[in-house]
Amino acid sequence: MHWAIWCRDDNDALRQLENMSAHNPHWQTFAARWNRLGSPLRPCAEDVENFRIALGDAPGHCLLLGVTPELANLSTHLTALDNSEDMIGALWHSEHKAVLGDWLAMPFENDSFDNIIGDGCPVLLSWPLQYEQLFAQVSQVLKPEGKFLLRTFVGAETVESAEQVCQDALAGKMKSFHAFKWRLSMAIAATSPTCTFCVADTLSTFDRLLPDRQQLATASGWRMEDIDTIDFYRNSTARYSYPPLSQVRKTLPPELKECEPIYGSYELAERCPILVLEARR
Repeated sequence: MHWAIWCRDDNDALRQLENMSAHNPHWQTFAARWNRLGSPLRPCAEDVENFRIALGDAPGHCLLLGVTPELANLSTHLTALDNSEDMIGALWHSEHKAVLGDWLAMPFENDSFDNIIGDGCPVLLSWPLQYEQLFAQVSQVLKPEGKFLLRTFVGAETVESAEQVCQDALAGKMKSFHAFKWRLSMAIAATSPTCTFCVADTLSTFDRLLPDRQQLATASGWRMEDIDTIDFYRNSTARYSYPPLSQVRKTLPPELKECEPIYGSYELAERCPILVLEARR
């Protein structure tokens, strides 16, 4: 898994590349804390099995976008691609090869992979331009009739406010703090025309609307150690994007045909479908 910084113009794009360098402190911290994160941010066993079923019995040579360790064994012939040395060093303990490189300029020949896998990849990119660039790159390095299986994180089609999400939390309407944290972030992102937000804003909004963490823990039944994971966002410069699925679909190129998406059964699974895209060049 890997994250990108949103950019508006060429100068911002240059700064983005600098921020996404091998030793970005944000990703050093993120990598170190990965094991404290929970579903739906991290893929669960159900997600992994859904990826496996969609790949079929002969997945061939697969490209994994990012170094999500839960997906390392989906194929006996797999290559991971991530542009953070910290993430690779902290999370990738597989026997499979990990390549340092950019998803938007993949260092591979055309038609290199039988299938491509990604977990949450677009959330790291600016919408819509970088979404389009990612899908274009995938369509080039994916063999004809190959599949791109992408668990994507999407905002709600009907916008909800941050205040409503926090009210639901205090009313005990959510099982997991990680699902709450995601819903809150998506509500903040929905206020932007680009469906993009600064990660640090999730923490500041949380502290403003729910200043008493003990009250929240009592009302929701969540463990304080889970609630405190929101502090990972403090001083973060990362920006995430959460466009609704209808808007993600508008960035798909004609070379990728969408099949029926796969949904899990866990909390907030409707916001993270696995898209099944087939190359049809």
